[in-house]
Amino acid sequence: MSKRLRFLVVLIAVCLSLTITGCSLQDLLGKNKNKTSAKKESEPIIAVSLNEQDPNKLLISKGIEDLAKKEDVKVKYINSESKEESPLKDAKILIYQGGDESILQESQSEEIPILALTQLPSGIKPEGIIIPDQEKAGELMAQTLVGKVTEGQLVILQGDPNESGSQELLAGNKAILSKYPKITIHTISSPKGSESVARIGLVDFLQKNPDNVQGILAHNESLAVQASEVLKQTQLDKKISLIGGQASIPSLERMAKGSQIGDIDTSPYLQGANAYQWAQKIIKKEPLEVNNSITSEQGEIPAKVIAVKAVTSSNLAVIQKSYTTTMQTAEKDKKQKEQAESKGKEEKDQKKDQGKDQEKDQAADKKEEGQSGDKQNSVPPGVEKVTERVKTETTRDYLNAEGKVIGTEKTVNEQVKTVPPEMLKQQAEQPKDAEKAEGDQAKDDSKKEEK
Repeated sequence: MSKRLRFLVVLIAVCLSLTITGCSLQDLLGKNKNKTSAKKESEPIIAVSLNEQDPNKLLISKGIEDLAKKEDVKVKYINSESKEESPLKDAKILIYQGGDESILQESQSEEIPILALTQLPSGIKPEGIIIPDQEKAGELMAQTLVGKVTEGQLVILQGDPNESGSQELLAGNKAILSKYPKITIHTISSPKGSESVARIGLVDFLQKNPDNVQGILAHNESLAVQASEVLKQTQLDKKISLIGGQASIPSLERMAKGSQIGDIDTSPYLQGANAYQWAQKIIKKEPLEVNNSITSEQGEIPAKVIAVKAVTSSNLAVIQKSYTTTMQTAEKDKKQKEQAESKGKEEKDQKKDQGKDQEKDQAADKKEEGQSGDKQNSVPPGVEKVTERVKTETTRDYLNAEGKVIGTEKTVNEQVKTVPPEMLKQQAEQPKDAEKAEGDQAKDDSKKEEK
């Protein structure tokens, strides 16, 4: 057998095999479209739990969303309103800044990696952390203050002292203020969820030192709000300089009004964008671009430290515009997303309701089929006489040779007749008798066939 003939025999055998098995040449070459669509359906889901009290929460999510849209990745936000039994279902990673801490335990039990954002969660070792340069922020806060005050008493409103970021902020403050021996520092710390403690402590200290306090450094926006309100109530807002450590739209507005002289831009949008990038690298098991590390009770945590900058009167207008524009866009995107989700839910519910209505209609039709004969001609007990009223309306149109109506006449004829109740009872029994007769006939036919 020649080589050419052998090739033809092999080719025919392959074609027959493909035909029998239902496979195509594209299947053998790995170009099946179904595989592509299946791959698209298995796109990773990134779960995100943000701190509800963070004034820049929406800016952080904007940074995450903008990159996720480009790569067609689904971002699933977990908050107090999440009603799912398992909010981490199908998630490949959890970006955690705050919220329900039980989600951390669930993430660990499901072996879902955790990426911390802005602060380390207690008792958990995440794969990494995205955090603003807290020590540098503390230094910039103090430098802004000593540009106006070089002596007297200074109050530092510290956040939760157990958080590493809070400790670094305080260290940055003291690194600069220690160079000014005429400045006395009084620190008031507030454990998590107890900002009112800082407020009470500040009021007490100001009452005891009404003329000596020259400045206040508030480590976060929540503490800055407390300090601003206290200064206004005590009419010391023009005398004591207030510096914040977490710029936000409300704090920038206070600066514009003159009730606060400085703040720190922590770049919340970049925090979100970098968190998304690291989350993708962790999912794909790619190396992280680490520029620092943070020591925790669980060991060293790889860190991506975001650069910060001071907000003063010289750059306030530019930064305020940036924050406001980004926030407006984020709010618009959020509204559109919520409307789309709401519309999708409504359509889903409508289809579900339509399916239920169809089932009900079908059940009702079947029920009516069995009961229609009884209901139509049923006679209530105690009836002695039955009357029927038949109304007939006739409309007569007069047309000319061209078919146009040139006159109309209407007549109404109404008749009332008496129907014996016995007749109605007979009519009601006839369908039953007919059904019974059909059943008996079917049985007789079946017996004849058997014989």
